[in-house]
Amino acid sequence: MLEHAIIFSKESQSIILTSLYGEVDPKADAFKDSLEKIREIAVKLEKGVFKLDLANNGKTMIVAIKNLSIAITFNKIAKEEVMNFWESVALEILKSFDKIYVTKDPAKILAFKDTMDEIIQWNLKEQSPIDKMKEAFW
Repeated sequence: MLEHAIIFSKESQSIILTSLYGEVDPKADAFKDSLEKIREIAVKLEKGVFKLDLANNGKTMIVAIKNLSIAITFNKIAKEEVMNFWESVALEILKSFDKIYVTKDPAKILAFKDTMDEIIQWNLKEQSPIDKMKEAFW
């Protein structure tokens, strides 16, 4: 369900970090138009959340703080409670990344990709429907 997470800098108006969790590469030509729409919103959104429906029945949630935004893209339209869950995850990632981003150290910024992947993988496991069914059963 989760395709990718992309962190944008509002200052440089560009992608700083991206991670792929599904099958659609954010750098692929097929995703180029969607990525440009996402980037435009991500660099203009001052603070808050923006939800964007994509052409291929996907959905992107863009969460912004003062100088950064993160776009989390789903390959299908997610329920509102799922989007709310991922909104809190996105804020957690941005707040953690903001502390590193202010240093402008490229090595630390690139190393944050592993941290972002860990946060997302852990939360994907938390959202696993099989795990939730097991908990409800027991």
